[in-house]
This record gives sequence, C-alpha cells and structure tokens, in this order.
Amino acid sequence: MSLDAIRIQEDEFTAVTLDLVGRSFGVSTPDDHDTIFTAEDLFEEVMYRRAGRETGDKCDSAMLFFRLRGNFQRLQPGASIMPGTRLKGLSRMSPKRLAKRLARETGLAMPDAEIGKLGCAMVLLGFAGGPILWWQVDFAAGCLTLFGAGMISLFDRGSYSGNWETVWSLVDAIARKNVPRTDAISGRSRPEDVWRRYAEILALSAMPEPNGARLVDAHRIGRMTRIELV
Repeated sequence: MSLDAIRIQEDEFTAVTLDLVGRSFGVSTPDDHDTIFTAEDLFEEVMYRRAGRETGDKCDSAMLFFRLRGNFQRLQPGASIMPGTRLKGLSRMSPKRLAKRLARETGLAMPDAEIGKLGCAMVLLGFAGGPILWWQVDFAAGCLTLFGAGMISLFDRGSYSGNWETVWSLVDAIARKNVPRTDAISGRSRPEDVWRRYAEILALSAMPEPNGARLVDAHRIGRMTRIELV
C-alpha cells in the first residue's frame, strides 16, 4: 500500500533532494518547487527534461551520498552537508589523511589523492632539473636529482581539487571505484527503473514516519504520494 504522504524538511528538499535528483539523472531541476505536490510531479519533470538525451545515471552516487553524509558531518559538527559542499572548507586535515580516515570508517576504496603543490614542484624538479644536471654535470647527478625529487614527493599532502574538490565529486569517484557494475546499472533506463531509483532518493531524504522511528520504505512511495515540506 502506497504512502499518502512523505515529509521532507524544506531546506533539505531545496538544497539536497532536488540537487541530487538533478545530478543523478543528468538534468536541471526546477528552481520553483511551488508546483511540486506529489512524487509524480517531480518525476514527470525529470522524465520530460531527460527526453532525447543520452545521459548516464549516477544513482549509485546519490545512495552513497546519504551513506557517507554522517562521516562528512563528523568532520565539522553542525555543518550543513550538501553535494556542492567544498571539502577544503569542511576538513582541516590533508586529502591523504582524509582518504585514510574515510577508508577506515567505511571500508571503501578511496580514489587517489590529487597531486599537491609539493608534488608538482618535485615533478618539475625531477623532469626538468634531472636531465639538465645529467647534461651539465654527469649521469649520477641527474639520477640523484630524480631519486631525491621522487622521495620528497612522497611527503606531498595532496590537493583539494579534481575528485577531491566537493562532497559530490568525491562521492561520485568513490562510487565509480567501488561499484564495478555502474555502466550496467546506468543502462537500465526504463521508466520503472528510473522511478525506483528516484523513489530511493526521496525515501532517503524523507523524515521518519510519524508512527515510529522507521525510515520511509522506497517501495511504498507511489506516484500520488504527497510531498509535504516542513
């Protein structure tokens, strides 16, 4: 039996739910949500904007966002974690240290850290200084420069850029690294498959049902289920 209504905090709906739906299905979502009354209203808008597009779905990333949200919140208690939240302002630790912490807490493989300033400097020193010293001094000097630059680069702390720039870019990279069937999952573009993945995002965004602490079951979200913003 379908739920009559689900409750979602208005700030959560506008800043997170709509954002995730748009990112997951590769479409822009309406800025004005005053016309969205039921789950079907938003779904039909998504399907309309997807029409004629070849777009890969990223719903694995959306599900992983909700799973990892608590880990990111622990980095800065009280912070509002949204897909576009920049990791540089969220964490005081280096990207490499953050990667180790997330891997330890979640058991998931992390994407490689982006090269930082020290790493870039050592790459330039190795590839530019090494050949010059080899030519101007001797072979040993060139090799020593390359070896020294490589060893120093191991101390590079990484950079909050690329996959490590925002919460979404990192979550999406983690999903790609840990879900080998992403391409197969993205290929299921039948309306019923899209609806199932869309309903899962709504269910994870929704507040627990009033009659208990139980979270909303995505399978009980029907097309006429009302979206009540509180």
